[in-house]
Amino acid sequence: MIIHFRKCLLFFFLLFALPVLFTVSCQHKLIYFPRPYPVGFAQEWEKQYPPSKILRYQTSQGQQSAFLIMPQSAKKPEHLWLICCGNGTLAAEWTEWLDAGAPKNDAYLLLDYPGYGDCQGSSTPKRIRENIAAALPLAAKQCAMSIEDLKTRGRFLGHSLGCAAALMGACDYSLPTGILIAPFTSSMDMAEKMLGLPVGWVVTHRFDNRARIKQWIAQNGRQIHIFHSDDDAVIPLKMGQELAVIDPSRIAITTVPGGGHDALIRLKKHELYQLMKAAK
Repeated sequence: MIIHFRKCLLFFFLLFALPVLFTVSCQHKLIYFPRPYPVGFAQEWEKQYPPSKILRYQTSQGQQSAFLIMPQSAKKPEHLWLICCGNGTLAAEWTEWLDAGAPKNDAYLLLDYPGYGDCQGSSTPKRIRENIAAALPLAAKQCAMSIEDLKTRGRFLGHSLGCAAALMGACDYSLPTGILIAPFTSSMDMAEKMLGLPVGWVVTHRFDNRARIKQWIAQNGRQIHIFHSDDDAVIPLKMGQELAVIDPSRIAITTVPGGGHDALIRLKKHELYQLMKAAK
């Protein structure tokens, strides 16, 4: 009887311990999917989209780079957008999408994370935040904006993991207005969703979008528009809805029928362009 009890105890221990160990040891690979640009890509991009330019800067992870899209006219940009992409996307892959219908008089900082594109190192929430802290002031300077200007003329847009990055930038620089496409509530909640067990407490790569939105509200942020599909199999709609109810007076949500997770950006691009143009 005692031996049987011990075996059952061991079985239930392993049933819980193995997912915990898996989460601890593999979480970096579950969150980040870095890949490089082809050799010479940055130089060709710069030639193709003048007067846009590559921004190069140093962080604790080494040499980093970001892409700054400038208005085709010689006018000073009306707004500067911080664009943060999902975990399997490279920043420059947003270029054609933005070129097809985003506001023409705005500038766009396309941010890669450490380990992605031409950026050295590896990503953590702290290191992504460090990239933003180096790149956004540099981009503002190129746009003849001050850090203070960002409090009125800064904007942010993020998709999936990029929502967490964009919200960090929005809080650190008091960006007043932005768009979040398929945001999650926290990386801890995502771990529990993926494994179906209460293992969020072991997640060390902590992105907490609830906390960041509350911080943004406390800093007098004006408007966030959440765009989320009702059939998103990666990040469920209920997470976007949970973020929206934090402050319905400042956070609106559009539920998109059948948009999926990644395809949403392409299928509903015209609606997103209109949201960008309406961002006050």
